[in-house]
Amino acid sequence: MQKISIITPCFNAESYIKETIESVVSQTAVLSQRVELEYIICDGNSSDQTLSIIQSINSCHIKLISENDSGIYSALAKGLQMSTGNIIAYLNAGDYYHKCAFDIVLDLFEENHINWITGYAVTYNERSQLVDVKLPYKYRKSFFDCGFYLKVFPCVQQESTFWSVDLNSLLDYKFLSSLQYAGDYYLWSQFSQKENLNIVEAHLGGFRRHKGQISENLAAYTKEVRNICSTPRINDWILAYIDKLIWYAPSKIKKICNPKNLFRFNHNLQVWH
Repeated sequence: MQKISIITPCFNAESYIKETIESVVSQTAVLSQRVELEYIICDGNSSDQTLSIIQSINSCHIKLISENDSGIYSALAKGLQMSTGNIIAYLNAGDYYHKCAFDIVLDLFEENHINWITGYAVTYNERSQLVDVKLPYKYRKSFFDCGFYLKVFPCVQQESTFWSVDLNSLLDYKFLSSLQYAGDYYLWSQFSQKENLNIVEAHLGGFRRHKGQISENLAAYTKEVRNICSTPRINDWILAYIDKLIWYAPSKIKKICNPKNLFRFNHNLQVWH
């Protein structure tokens, strides 16, 4: 049986934590016992009702750690080092998964032998209503290296991204812990040194926009990304402009242009391919 480890870093998240937790522990793959779930919640010693809400949810899958940390990526690094699953992801308080996300991820990992996957880029509003959905086209190592998944293209949606535990060996946890804004970009830039990021035309999870988010500080995020990345070359810019045309094309065109790393569901065969 496969084992999925999910990490949720949180701090004073009483308004959002319950929906996030329920989206993890109520996955169809968990309820059907198709997968073993390890759910690590790393709380930064919250002073509101976050802890009591977490403790009120009766789930044997939850491992709660509540202690002071230096920020979201310090908490994430702690959770990643504790995780024992063979498939890993992290989900911030306020964001949540589609109920069938784990089943889709398991199908893809087991049938197609992939190690890194992301789905639709999905956005929710503060009322938990889905307000935007976009299908990525292709992710290139050279574009991760030069910071294009911020400068030119949308960032990888962390809430829809899952990876093999083997990729964790590429991480410097001390460096990850030192980041305050762009820890997600650091993960992707490291993983891209070894694996292609695959895309599935499916709703796995989504990002909730609400006031007070770390992601609102785009200037600070951009500054940290610059410290991670190299300077783009002229051929990077040329290829980026070509790719950008396809990013806004229909999904069928994206599949034709990215046949190996973009998966769509075949209703006749009942498989992702």
